[in-house]
Amino acid sequence: MMIKQEKHALTKFIPNEYPLTPGVRLLEASAGTGKTFALAHLVLRLLTEGNHPINKILVVTFTEAAAAELRARISTRVEAALAGLEAIDKGLFKPAPDKVLEDWLAMNGKQEESRHILARVLLEALETIDSADITTIHGFCRRTLKREALDSHSTINPLLEEDNSGLTL
Repeated sequence: MMIKQEKHALTKFIPNEYPLTPGVRLLEASAGTGKTFALAHLVLRLLTEGNHPINKILVVTFTEAAAAELRARISTRVEAALAGLEAIDKGLFKPAPDKVLEDWLAMNGKQEESRHILARVLLEALETIDSADITTIHGFCRRTLKREALDSHSTINPLLEEDNSGLTL
């Protein structure tokens, strides 16, 4: 997987080093190369390192099936990180499901106080993941229209046209 950054230089994607600072970045990858894995890990990092609650993170994809898969993978990633932190806290050896999470746990699980803070953040994310904006482009637009309905004096239940064949010449 490669990253195109501001100056369009291609660099290798390293999940635990990818910057979480604001800015435009593009992850470019072929099918089956781990984009969903990468996004799930980035959400984990945004929750824990970026201090963003799950309901303030927007994850958008193209299809309902992809959105459901992404939501499941994010939940699984957060659960695995939480289990890893709890195992460290209990002094147990529990192998991480992958090297990326193993490295993340090594970087973030050293101090007891920070483990407890991270565990609390991850528990809160799991409790509220159903309210997270992990959706399709259309779903995001529909939610945005509903949220803005009062300010824009429009209907609270907008009808999104799915068949645009009548609009073409």
